[in-house]
Amino acid sequence: MKKHHFIKMSSIALSLCVALGTFPATAFADDANATTITKAYVDKATYAPGEAATIYVDVDGATGTKTAHIQITHLNETVWENDVTFTANGGKTTVPINWTPPASDHQGYLVSITIDGKQIVTAIDVSSDVTTYPRYGYSVDFMPGETSAESDAMMKELAQVYHVNIVQYYDWMYRHEKILPDEGDEWVDMFGHTLSRQTIQQRIDAGHAYNQKAMAYQMSYMAREGYTENGVDPKWGLYSSQTNHNIDYNPSDNSTISGIDQYLFPLEGKPAPLLMTFNPLNTDWQNFMANQYKGAINTLDFDGIQIDQMGDFWGRDAQYYDYDGNYVNLGESFAPFTNAIKRQLTENNSAKNIVTMNAVNGGSEDYFSSNSIISTANTDFAFSELWGNSDSYKKVNDFINWQKMQDGGKAIVLAAYMNQYDINGTTYSYSNAQLTGVHTNSENGVTYITGFDEVGDRAEITIEAPEDGNYSLVFLAANGTDTQASKSIYLDGTKYMTAYFDATRNGVIPAEPDWYYYSYDASFTAPKNLYLTKGTHTLTIQQDADDKGGDIRLQTVTLGVYDENSVRLTNAAIAASGAMHIEMGSGMSTTANSGENFNDVSLLGNPYYPKAAKSMTSSLEQAMYNQYQFITAYENLLYDANVLPSDTGFQNISISNETISGDAKPGTIWYVIKNKGNDYGLIHLINLTGENDEDWRNVTGTPNAKQNLTVKYYIPQYKDISGVYCASPDTGCISNALAYNVQTDDVGKYVEIQVPSLEYWDMIYIRYNDNTLTDTVEAENSILTNVSTNNNHGGYSGTGFVDSYGKAGDAVTMDFFVPETGDYKLSFVYSAAVDGTPKRELYINAYGYDSISFPATSNWEEWNTSETTVHLRAGIQRMVVYCGNADDGYINFDCVHISKSA
Repeated sequence: MKKHHFIKMSSIALSLCVALGTFPATAFADDANATTITKAYVDKATYAPGEAATIYVDVDGATGTKTAHIQITHLNETVWENDVTFTANGGKTTVPINWTPPASDHQGYLVSITIDGKQIVTAIDVSSDVTTYPRYGYSVDFMPGETSAESDAMMKELAQVYHVNIVQYYDWMYRHEKILPDEGDEWVDMFGHTLSRQTIQQRIDAGHAYNQKAMAYQMSYMAREGYTENGVDPKWGLYSSQTNHNIDYNPSDNSTISGIDQYLFPLEGKPAPLLMTFNPLNTDWQNFMANQYKGAINTLDFDGIQIDQMGDFWGRDAQYYDYDGNYVNLGESFAPFTNAIKRQLTENNSAKNIVTMNAVNGGSEDYFSSNSIISTANTDFAFSELWGNSDSYKKVNDFINWQKMQDGGKAIVLAAYMNQYDINGTTYSYSNAQLTGVHTNSENGVTYITGFDEVGDRAEITIEAPEDGNYSLVFLAANGTDTQASKSIYLDGTKYMTAYFDATRNGVIPAEPDWYYYSYDASFTAPKNLYLTKGTHTLTIQQDADDKGGDIRLQTVTLGVYDENSVRLTNAAIAASGAMHIEMGSGMSTTANSGENFNDVSLLGNPYYPKAAKSMTSSLEQAMYNQYQFITAYENLLYDANVLPSDTGFQNISISNETISGDAKPGTIWYVIKNKGNDYGLIHLINLTGENDEDWRNVTGTPNAKQNLTVKYYIPQYKDISGVYCASPDTGCISNALAYNVQTDDVGKYVEIQVPSLEYWDMIYIRYNDNTLTDTVEAENSILTNVSTNNNHGGYSGTGFVDSYGKAGDAVTMDFFVPETGDYKLSFVYSAAVDGTPKRELYINAYGYDSISFPATSNWEEWNTSETTVHLRAGIQRMVVYCGNADDGYINFDCVHISKSA
C-alpha cells in the first residue's frame, strides 16, 4: 500500500455547526439553596439487549418536590422522554430512573437529565459482546487488606461512570510462568510488592456485578529466573546462539548476566529479577502457558487473556534460535501462539475465551510483528502499544486505517502513554530547600543535594497546590550504587509514604550504576499519590531508621500533572480514527479528603501501569468524563465495522478563512472524513491550532477556540441529505441540528454547513437519504480537480466525459457504494490517442493501490477499458484517479464500472 495523498487546491469557502449548550458535570447553583447536580451514572458498564437499565442522578441543595426531565437519544433521534418527580431535603439526594432500552443490539444512547434548568448527561451501551466496543480499562496494586467495599468502589466507578466494560488486570500473577504460589493467598512479585489473591478476586467479582469483563495480563514468551523449578524446560527457550545454551549466572554479581545465552530482560534489583524468553512456536511451551492461562480463568474467574510481548527489544539484527539451532522468526511467531491459545481457551470454556495480543509498535510499515498479528491472529479485538512507528497524529490515523483494512474492521485498543517523556507540573529545586544533615554539591554543571546517610537527614521545601486534588511526586535523582535506596516522605510533618530509588544506569543491566545518570523513575509505597488541599504545604524527604540502602543525589521534585491539551487532542484523534484508548484505571492508592486509601480512577501514562508519575487536574477529570459519555453514546458512528475512512485530499473540503490539513499538521484544523454504511457522512474537526509539533504524546498549547466556521464539503454526487448534525464532548455531547445548503459548482456537488464553535473536537454527521448508485460512475459527474468536461467525441456514456486530464495534480474523485465486503473489479472506460501508455494513480479511501495503465487508442473516438481488482470493505467508497506525473500523458475519462469478482 502507498501512503495517503493530498490534492492541492486553492482555498474554497466553507462553513459549519450549531451552538451546543454548556455541559457541567457539576452544575453549580446561583445561590446557596439552589439545586446542584453533582453526578450522573448508570448501574452497569453495558447492557444485554432487553436488559433494564437504572440511571442515577445525584442532586445537592434541592428542597421540596422537584422534577427531573429525562431525554434519551440515539444519535439525533429521541427514543424515550419522561419526567420523574422526587422529594429533596436540601442535602444529597440520589434519584433513580428506570428505563428498558430497545432490543436492538450494539447501540449507544445519550441520556440527558435536566433539573431546575441545569443539565447533565450520561450514556448507555447495549451490546451483547463487549469486544464490539471494548472500552478497556486497567487495574493495579492488589495489596492485602483491601476491603470488599473498597474493591467494589473501584470497579463501580469505572463501570458506572466511565462505562469501562473490560479491564486488564496488570501484573497480578506470582510469576510469569506460574500464576499462583503453591501455598498461601499472598505473594511477592518481582518488584517486591506484596499481592493478595483475595483483593484480585474481590475486584473481578465486583466488575462482574457491573457487566464488566476481566482480562488477565500474561506474557507470551517469558518465565522468571529459576523457571526449571516450576516445570519449564530450557529446551523450549530462545537463544542467541545456535550451539550454546548457558542459563547459569551469579545472582549476587549482575555482571555475570551477560554470559547467559538465552534471550532475557533484566530488571532492577539485587539480585536482579530476570525474564527469560521462550519460543512461542514450541508446542510444549504453548501447552504449558495455555494451562497457566486456563488456570487464571478457572481459578479466579477471569474472562480472557491479554497476551503481551516486548516488540523488537533485542534489536533489528537479533537472530533467534531454538534449542536445536533452528532459526526462529520471532515476529511471525506470536500469531500462531495466539491462535493456539484461543483454541485451548475455547475448548476449556467458550464463555470465557476472550483473547487479544499486543502488536507492539503498531504501524503499517512495522518490520517486526504488527502485520502478522493484525492480519492472522485470532483475537477478539486488536491491541497495540504505540511507540516510534506511530509517534504522530497522522501515523496513528494511518495505522488504525491500515489495521481495519487488514482485519476487516475489528475493534482496536491502543496503549498510548500520554506525556510519557514530559515531566509536566510545577518543579521545585532542592538547591533552595531547607537542609538538615545533607548538603548541596555541583558537578558537571548539575546542582544537587546529597549526604542521606544518618537517621534524621532531610530536606524540606515549600510547595503550592493550585487546587484541591491528587498530585504525583516526581523526583529527579541519581543512585550510583546497585542497591535500592528508600527515603521517607512527609507532608506537613506527617509521614505519608516511602520513596524507592533504584540504581540509575545508562542502559539496562549489566550496564553499571552511574552517579551522573539521573532518572525520574522513583517508586512509592501506598499511598502513591498525595491528596493536597489548595494552598501551601511543607514536603520533606528524610532518612528514617527503617529506610534501607544508601545515599542518593537529588535535584528536583515536580508535582506531576497531565497536560490537558495533549490528552484531549490525542483522545479526539484516536476516537475519530476509530480506536479505543486504554487509559482509565483503578487501584492506584492515594490519600483523599474522604479518608479512603485509594483514588477512584487514574490516567495511564507509563508502560509499567502501576507507576504514578502524573495526576489529573479537576479540569482534565471533567474532560475525561465528557469523553467517555461521548464515545459510548456515539459508538455507532465511531467504531462500527461499516465506518470507513474517506479520502484526505484538499479537493474534498475547505473551511473559510482557516488553515486546514488532512494529515494533522500543527497549527491547523485537522479534518478526518469518514462514511458509515450508505447512511452517514462524517467530518471530524480536530483543533491543532495550539500544537507545536506532530507528536501526540507531548505537552502542547491550548487550541485557539473557533467560532462560526463555514465548512464546504463535496458529497457523493448520487446522494441527497435529510439532515446535518454536530456533537462534541467539549460542548455537552448532545447532537444539534445544523443549518446547511446543498449546491453544485464546477467542481461537484457540495454541502455548506455552519458550525458555531470548535474547541478541541467536533463531530459533524450528515444523514443521507437512501439513494443508491448503479454499477457505473460517470466521470463528468464526479468531483473534478483541474480538469474539464466535454462531449466533442462520440461513443461516451452519460452526458460527456472528462478531458484536459494529463497535468500533474489533475484528478477525478468518484463515489460508489458496495453492499458487502469482497473483491471488486473496476473497469475504467477511456480514450487516449497519444504516444506511450498514460498512467494514473489509484486511491480508494485514502489507500493507494497499483497504478492503472491506459494503453493508447487509435483515435479519440475509440473507447477502451482498463481493469483492476481491489478488495473493499462494505460501504461508501471515495476513489481518486490521480495524475501524479505530467509525463504520463493525457486521457479522456468516460466512466468506471464496478462489479463483484467471482
